[in-house]
Amino acid sequence: MFRKFLTLASIVLATHLPISANAYDGGENIDDVTLDYYLPDHVQYNPNIPKPSEVLGYEVGQWHVRHDQLVRYFEILAESSDRMTLEVTGYTHERRPLLIAKFSSAENQSRLEEMRQAHMAVSDPSQEVDATEAPLVSYLGFSVHGDESSGINASLLTAYYLAAAEGAEIESWLDNHVILVDPSLNPDGSSRFAQWANQYRAMTSNTDGNHIEHVQSWLRGRQNHYWFDLNRDWLLLQHPESRARVKIYQDWLPNVLTDHHEMGTDSTYFFQPGIPSRKNPDTPDENVELTGLIAQYHADALDELNSLYYTEESFDDFYYGKGSSYPDAQGTVGILFEQASSRGHVQDSVNGVVAFPFTIKNQFITSLSTLRGAVENRDHLLDYQQRFFKDNLELARRERHDGYMLREPQDPARLEELLNILAQHRIHAYPVTEEFTNDGTTYRPGEAYFVPVRQRNYRLLKGAFSTQQDFPNNTFYDVSAWTLPYAFNVEFEAVRTNRRFELSEQAWQHNNDFEANQLGETRVGYVFGWESYFAPRLLTALQRENIHARLAFEEMTISTPQGEQSFPNGAVIVTRAYQQRPWTEVQSVLAEQADANEIRVATLTSGLTPTTGMDIGSRSIDPAIQPKVLIVMGDGAHLQETGEAWYYLDRHVNLPVTMVETDRLTRVNLDDYTHILMVHGWYNGLSEGATNALRQWTRSGGTLIGQRGGAEWMAEQEILGATVVSDETFDEQFPTEGLNYAASSDYYSQRRIAGAIFNSDVDLTHPLMVGFSREQLPVFKNSTLAFEPSESPFVDVARYSETPVLAGFTSEGNRNVLSGKTSIIAHRYGSGRVIGFADNLNFRAFFWGTSKLLSNAIFWSQYINGRVSEEEATAEQAAIEESEHSH
Repeated sequence: MFRKFLTLASIVLATHLPISANAYDGGENIDDVTLDYYLPDHVQYNPNIPKPSEVLGYEVGQWHVRHDQLVRYFEILAESSDRMTLEVTGYTHERRPLLIAKFSSAENQSRLEEMRQAHMAVSDPSQEVDATEAPLVSYLGFSVHGDESSGINASLLTAYYLAAAEGAEIESWLDNHVILVDPSLNPDGSSRFAQWANQYRAMTSNTDGNHIEHVQSWLRGRQNHYWFDLNRDWLLLQHPESRARVKIYQDWLPNVLTDHHEMGTDSTYFFQPGIPSRKNPDTPDENVELTGLIAQYHADALDELNSLYYTEESFDDFYYGKGSSYPDAQGTVGILFEQASSRGHVQDSVNGVVAFPFTIKNQFITSLSTLRGAVENRDHLLDYQQRFFKDNLELARRERHDGYMLREPQDPARLEELLNILAQHRIHAYPVTEEFTNDGTTYRPGEAYFVPVRQRNYRLLKGAFSTQQDFPNNTFYDVSAWTLPYAFNVEFEAVRTNRRFELSEQAWQHNNDFEANQLGETRVGYVFGWESYFAPRLLTALQRENIHARLAFEEMTISTPQGEQSFPNGAVIVTRAYQQRPWTEVQSVLAEQADANEIRVATLTSGLTPTTGMDIGSRSIDPAIQPKVLIVMGDGAHLQETGEAWYYLDRHVNLPVTMVETDRLTRVNLDDYTHILMVHGWYNGLSEGATNALRQWTRSGGTLIGQRGGAEWMAEQEILGATVVSDETFDEQFPTEGLNYAASSDYYSQRRIAGAIFNSDVDLTHPLMVGFSREQLPVFKNSTLAFEPSESPFVDVARYSETPVLAGFTSEGNRNVLSGKTSIIAHRYGSGRVIGFADNLNFRAFFWGTSKLLSNAIFWSQYINGRVSEEEATAEQAAIEESEHSH
């Protein structure tokens, strides 16, 4: 069958590829490229191993490989080579398979699990093994950004080389060495970009950087299906691609891991060690030294090709959630590669034409140089890994605390997801089995867990829980804080264990132990609270099943078969009245959906409440309006923040959203929608017609929600009654007098908030805060945007605390300005509502602690009645009083 396929592929090659007698020179005539252009000289290849072109129908580099083509080549290669085992590790959001190819000698293929266990023993401090005898493990990862496709295409060549090359060197590489090849870290994004680049490829090459082939539309190939940057998700694990990848990583703990990227077309080639001062302080200096040692092999290989490169500028390895830094926290040498991009097939640069085959060759050659360096330094790498994990236990022993207590009494969902992430990183948390009190805080079984620092992955744990605010180098390529408990709004504190407390001997494991709801018979209905993270999803499910639900904004106490039960503001009531479906169907759907979301439902025994306050039929309890949400996307809107909002509403709320491009707003009937969301962006390009349409729609009863730049635009248009803190206010904190040019980098790093976690004081009585139980809320902040406190009452929902920073770097000047400033504002606007958030509620999808605010802005906006105009506020109050007197 395969030989027949080769024959057909050969016909395709003969029919569609120009024939040239000239050897390809790396220039714009990419139709001349052959496999010989890439492969090292003086190496023989097994003729029984299929070449990429025999499966693809073209030579690597002539077209951008599609993921389905890549998968097919790897499948055929695995069938043809006794050096390779192929595994499907998972599937992307778009159901594309995620692959890992395991290369080792033919003799080793039957004992890969034995080799894995022998290798993992090196990282186990409880086992005394000779590290130098253990198998070496290398991991080659390509193109986590889908439009940085030289890596994906290089993986084809790397796999072919490992399967087909012959001779003493390749035999030494495959002896007692497992090479894991992850050919495409982001199949959905790479497929999107391959389609883009290929559809604009012409027979005659166009090197003009303005040509559409080189300029993607608003929706680029860099991101995954939901428009996330997967290179920031290694620690956060919110996407299936990352979860599959990290499982493989944790199962094998490689000694070396490569992370192949692209950068601007006018650059050359970058590989680490990078800037030593910009590594994470918990990463050992020896890691940088080993990276530098292997860098010599890259330099030699690229010098042989006359390719230019640099190594100790740009980028950093501080954030432990990227592909080149996550391994650094676990005894692996992570190496970042950045190739100047052709972003298409051929493109002009300041250095001349950058051709796609040339970019692929550099990535392929440095993949080989990585393996050469790893094999020739295997003893050092294995010894380093063994010492790394032993040192972890010693460093943990020296800590001032023995571990962290986690506590979340109101919402098990957020706590469970935090524990789930830790477990995937092989960080253990132990359930509290007996109630106890420590420093005034009571910890109860089912609500509290202990995470000891003395465990194998101590450094990763320390990084995940870090609250560090001062750093040797304050320039950050990415964020400076990512404290997981803050992100999930879970209480945590560092504790000593000299006061004994009872813990389970078994670490937390995910299980479905939620006890199913037993809905009692009722003449009135059922109630559930809004504290659970998934309460909005339950309400959405009920509405989609045409089940009537009502919202109780005020606190209430109800009568149940078990006695009185109190609910804070923000309860949902499913009444027997007003249902359009048979009551037994309503009960069945409610029980099924509540159990699926692990939300406890109470049974009402009476429509009268046992205390003063609202009864179930109160006029203050309103029908839940089924929302129809529009998200503004396209030119001007921030791509990733748009994706984050879409992801949250789709995956966590199961709420259908309509996404409309900025240039199409005037052609859409906005009256079809109840809520419009404008995430961060630059909306000054909106037409006057679109601006007026949004203003009139809001005045007529819609709810307009702005986040960061969206809120700022609303304020500029005087739709949101807020004053943005001015640049001049910040200028006063950062004088420039006497600064020389060399001080510019530090000056701008002081003014910038690259990514820190702030504390905010919230008004728990406000409709936007239903379901929240603590008066302080951690928020992620990566800009200086804030609002001046409003002079009008009842419109400021949250303000940054007096001491605002919880974790990460923020200069004293920015702290001084932002302390006490408003971060959330909401008020009436005509018959509608406007809501402004100064920060990204859904940052990288892992800030579960704030993301539910978006649901609150959708489901509870009808209760927002504050006004910024005293005249309007007086009129509103008069209308309310008149309505009450009329009854």
